Formats: sequence, structure tokens, C-alpha cells
Amino acid sequence: MTQDDIMTGRLVLRLLPHAALIATEAGDIDEAARLLDLKLPADWTDVAALAKRRLVQLAEEPDYRPWAIRAIALRETGEAVGYVNFHGCPAHHEMAGRDACAEFGYTIFEKYRRRGYIEEAVRALMDWAKQRGARYFIFSVAPDNAASHGLAVKLGARKIGVQIDEEDGPEDVLLLS
Repeated sequence: MTQDDIMTGRLVLRLLPHAALIATEAGDIDEAARLLDLKLPADWTDVAALAKRRLVQLAEEPDYRPWAIRAIALRETGEAVGYVNFHGCPAHHEMAGRDACAEFGYTIFEKYRRRGYIEEAVRALMDWAKQRGARYFIFSVAPDNAASHGLAVKLGARKIGVQIDEEDGPEDVLLLS
């Protein structure tokens, strides 16, 4: 356990230290696993592009550090089942027309889906973020991603618009107040 860990009943949300971001971006799963003290599946290589973006972001915005990528791991085994992060520090969101908005990004690796892990992780991360000034949460979801839509709606979010993401294409934007 590290001081930056967020714990839930089944999960640990472990913030990636700078060196683990570098190892992840380089595709060195063994080194990232060693630095995180977690078991990382082969799917972890899918996090490389995001790690690269977050390293650039951290260089430009050091305050973003605690909001960056966290491995979602099973407390019992230390096995990573996905990741969660915020796109930035809480800020004004143009479409929502509100300040203190924090936008989620998350993935549960396919082998671990449909077990409630992402809901558990998102709820814990929202509690953590509220203690640090976030008041609203944004979910940007591909129109065909029924699971993420379902989670956002289950948590109380409502659709406020559509945007075109440079990397992901069209996304529905949902706001949780």
C-alpha cells in the first residue's frame, strides 16, 4: 500500500508514479509492475498511449499529478484489472456551463468486465475528488458504449450534449451533479 492509494472493499486504486508512467509508455510491463508492486496483465500495453499523453500533461501542469492515471487492482491478489484517471484537474467545462468539473477516463480490461469493478472504482474516485474540490463529473462516452452509458446513468448523470474528440470521434457528454 502507498500513501496515494484509494482503497475500496475489493480494490486498490494506485496512482502511477512518474517512473511507472515512463515504463508504461515505453511498453515495459515488467518494470511498471515492479514499480507499482502489482501484477500487470498483457493488456497493460494498451495504456501506453495514455501514459504518453499524461507525461506531457504533467510536464505542463504539475498540479495534475494526483488526478492522473491510477491502476485498478484487486486488493486480494494485486492483479490490475484496468485503470481510471481524470482528464485534468477540476475546471470550468464549457458544455456543462459549470466550474469544478472533473472528467473521467477509465477502462476495465475485457477479461474482468461485468463484475462491478468500474462502478466501485468510479464511486471511490468521486468521493476522493469531492474532498479536493470537484463538484461535478463529466462522462464522455462513445455512442455505442452501452456499458459506460449505463454506468453514468446509474450514477445519476444526464446527457448534456455531443462532442467530437480528436482521438475517439463522436462522444455523448453526460453530467453528474
